[in-house]
Amino acid sequence: MCMEKLFWFRHNCKSGQYSTAKVHRSVKAEKLCENPKSAEDYRFYYDESLEGLVPEVIV
Repeated sequence: MCMEKLFWFRHNCKSGQYSTAKVHRSVKAEKLCENPKSAEDYRFYYDESLEGLVPEVIV
């Protein structure tokens, strides 16, 4: 297994302003071709709908 991109979220409070499930569901992977064979065949991104929660993206 290889990590391709890391989304590091920092909440504005210790208990977090969003549930873990909502944060996990905000991270997306989109296929860029019909038969993906590597990580380059995907676009990794996050849904910006969680107001006030913007991740640091570590590549």
